[in-house]
Amino acid sequence: MKITINYDPKITETEVVITCRELTAEVREMISAVTLADNTITGTLGDETYFIPLGDILYFESVDRKVFFYTSEQTYETMSKMYAIEERLADTYFARVAKSFIVNLKKVRSIKAERASRMCLTLQNGEKLIVSRQYLGTIKEKLGV
Repeated sequence: MKITINYDPKITETEVVITCRELTAEVREMISAVTLADNTITGTLGDETYFIPLGDILYFESVDRKVFFYTSEQTYETMSKMYAIEERLADTYFARVAKSFIVNLKKVRSIKAERASRMCLTLQNGEKLIVSRQYLGTIKEKLGV
């Protein structure tokens, strides 16, 4: 892999250009990292609104038509809808694992096969989430298993 960095004090916005022969898993991971590097999502906690870096988020959860996201320290509510979050994070290492969960796959500590073609993800904070059959193939591919 070759990395070229061009410094230009006259530019107003940083641009990342990736030139590749094929879109491999390694290239997809680079795209995901660059995409999330400067992205945040707004979340409310009490009567305050916070701007949380996407890389700090463990997962999103939909409960009773409300969407919450979890970091290792807090739970925030967001006004975004799950389908909008999924679309926004499509080319990143976030993935839907069930109808009501979108997980940051970089925060997965371990995986375990479960009965009935399911998988259990253990996150870095020790929390466990079940991957439903519908999403199992995509998750296996993204995790490289």
